[in-house]
Amino acid sequence: MPDMLVPLYNLPARETMPVAAGYEIRRAVHYEKHTLLQWVETHFSAGWASETDITFSRQPVSCFVATKENRLVGFACYEVARRGFFGPLGVLDS
Repeated sequence: MPDMLVPLYNLPARETMPVAAGYEIRRAVHYEKHTLLQWVETHFSAGWASETDITFSRQPVSCFVATKENRLVGFACYEVARRGFFGPLGVLDS
């Protein structure tokens, strides 16, 4: 099995990273919790929605969302199963 580790300690400066037109990546906020959980369950699974729910008990929330034109297109969570672990993560095919 290939190494799945990503060296997040060596990323380029945020200002130099190309951003696809119209996409925004930001930390999830508490007032959108139910919308996000429903979206994750609809597009991925109830299990992932349950794991995503845990991220809202962290301070700060340990989930990021990707939006385009104010619509969810993806999400990425970390430190759900245990500290230092990444996932779940999901992005729409479109």
